[in-house]
Amino acid sequence: MKKPRIYQGTCPECGKGTIQPTRFQNYKTTIRGYPFVVPEAWIGVCDACGSRLFNAKETDRWAALFDQALTERGAYLSPQEISQLRKALGLSKKDFAHLIGATGRSLYTWESAHRDSPPSRSADLLMKLVCASLQRGKVDVIDLLLAEGKKWGLEVEVQRPVMKEKAA
Repeated sequence: MKKPRIYQGTCPECGKGTIQPTRFQNYKTTIRGYPFVVPEAWIGVCDACGSRLFNAKETDRWAALFDQALTERGAYLSPQEISQLRKALGLSKKDFAHLIGATGRSLYTWESAHRDSPPSRSADLLMKLVCASLQRGKVDVIDLLLAEGKKWGLEVEVQRPVMKEKAA
């Protein structure tokens, strides 16, 4: 990737230095609250005070790389899997969207082979729970969430306290 021309001018922090586009290899950041390593990131760095400035086009590129990496790891249901799930339930796009708390437009986008963005993580997890329930019957929700979390780079341990059942 060649050096972008997106950083110019005097540093807004110190007012003395000049912002220089600087390439960082394997830049560690978070995207939507999840850890991610950008293979090659361009960040504006002040040559006087070292302040870092982030360009919206560049951080959008990082988010696209993040989504691509998650898709490659199977962290999101594919458009085909979402469509198959909806059809297995015998629901229209509108009814399935209402069932999972989404909009019809969102579902249309998620089922598109050329979708610009995947479902939100919560919608994706809900659809995976429905899918697992159809395939296996009872589902250990915690185990499913932990397995899905690993695809996002999360390693957490969960305590399993015994919960008292509520009276009917």
